Amino acid sequence: MLKKLLCVTVVLTLCYTLSGCAVYNAAVDERNISEQYSDTVITTTILKKIVKSKTISALDVSVNTFNGKVYLVGEVDSLAQRNTAISTARNTKGVQEVVPYLLLKNEQDFCGTTDNLTMNAQLKKALIGDKEIWSTNVSTDVVQCNIILTGIVGTTKEKQKIIQHARAVPKVRSVTSYIQVQ
Repeated sequence: MLKKLLCVTVVLTLCYTLSGCAVYNAAVDERNISEQYSDTVITTTILKKIVKSKTISALDVSVNTFNGKVYLVGEVDSLAQRNTAISTARNTKGVQEVVPYLLLKNEQDFCGTTDNLTMNAQLKKALIGDKEIWSTNVSTDVVQCNIILTGIVGTTKEKQKIIQHARAVPKVRSVTSYIQVQ
């Protein structure tokens, strides 16, 4: 009986915590709830199609959607995979535009997964630590030591600060910003 009570308490606590996070994220997002929902449906649908296709690894491509504009970011093995990812996104209901940032995998590159993960962690730490920006509105990806920023912010100043943080990351090769100001 005590185990059941403990399990129920843990589950309820997790549900409460997770719903609190969802409410927080919805509250600080520049989009209204309807736009957030539509973008989430689009992203989920595209990811599901990518997983089903089995031609592209869902681990190699991230999908971010903001106001119907889809950003595909990652690495692919071939141009055929790149084209498949783009057409998969374009043929998804609700998609207004597809912006691909898909690089061909380069085994000769000295920038590896560990470097990309480290750089992404450093950037996220800087964004979270900056109280003048809402870091939850911005997605960060690092591909071959190139930082790609997507999201929606409230002001041009906020966008510039985010880009500045990205450029300050050690070993960064380039910063590409698709951040929208709303």
